[in-house]
Amino acid sequence: MQPRLSPRKEAILRALVDEYIRTGEPVPSKVLADQLLSVYASGVSPATVRNELAALEAAGLILQPHVSAGRAPTDLGYRYFVERLMGESRLSLDEQRLIRHQFYQVQHQLDEWIRLTAAILAQALQSAAIITQPRADEARLRHFELLSLTDTVALLVLALEDGTVRQERLLLDLPMSQEELSRLTARLNERFRRATANDVVEWLESARLAPDERVALESLARLLARPDIFSPDSFHAEGITKLLQRREFSQADPERVRRVVEALEENSFLPRIARQALESDGVQVIIGAENESDAFKDMSVIVARYGVPGQLGGLLGVVSPTRMQYSRAIAVVRYMTEMLNDLLADAYDAYDTAETYGTPGTFRRE
Repeated sequence: MQPRLSPRKEAILRALVDEYIRTGEPVPSKVLADQLLSVYASGVSPATVRNELAALEAAGLILQPHVSAGRAPTDLGYRYFVERLMGESRLSLDEQRLIRHQFYQVQHQLDEWIRLTAAILAQALQSAAIITQPRADEARLRHFELLSLTDTVALLVLALEDGTVRQERLLLDLPMSQEELSRLTARLNERFRRATANDVVEWLESARLAPDERVALESLARLLARPDIFSPDSFHAEGITKLLQRREFSQADPERVRRVVEALEENSFLPRIARQALESDGVQVIIGAENESDAFKDMSVIVARYGVPGQLGGLLGVVSPTRMQYSRAIAVVRYMTEMLNDLLADAYDAYDTAETYGTPGTFRRE
């Protein structure tokens, strides 16, 4: 992180970022000098402001797009602003009541919660919103079936406790009928109910298994271990049109627009930020070049993990040009995260009581 600036440099940088976010135009030193009257009773001369701006530019916090232009913040300047200068914002009580009323109307409908969250984020911030379906922190088997395709090829269809369905084709060592596959399925389902990938792998390493059992369990272990929180069918994006209506895209290179839209629609960027988002608490702010995705090198992603700790969760957030109202965006993302946390905690308790995720039990190694 950039070493701490002097109070005057911080005041100038804060005023510059606020003004640039508001107008989208490089900020002249005269404008900054006028704004600093509210900070320093005697004011700060334009010459002094220009000297401080030169120091901020040398530190990489601001830049001057053209010789005669004012200054604009760099990614590093935005980072300093977000971490040290930005005031904390909260949604108004009216906004909170409106959001809660919208969720109250859809009741316990998870798909509607996901769509509504994305729609609220996109509308509130006039940006693209992203959200993944909640998935179990660790995949546990609910049930699986082996379906005969040919004498030596079967389809393994697996259902997880969180409702996810996965499948994989198996090449059998010996021909097997559907009746034989069904008997094998019944035997293994009884033994591996609520098993994780590690449970199955441990069994594979320690138990004596028939060839048909080994083939089925190796496939089962692969499917249980496969992360799919960022798969296309678990991902929802909203507000792409709102994003493209932003000033930054009004005269943008069509190729740039295509890359951004493609990254959002195909969910090619989210796995790149997954580790940071999943391993950190609270709202994460990824600014400009901090994004690993080339499509988002001049964009900012505000993202947070939501869910029930140790049980299930997902990611939600917004994608916007780096010139964005960071305080407002963080407040909205934080509130929506808290909203979904509360809803899922209540729903998870209800589902668990009603055995929605299957009959309670534990993996048994008899």
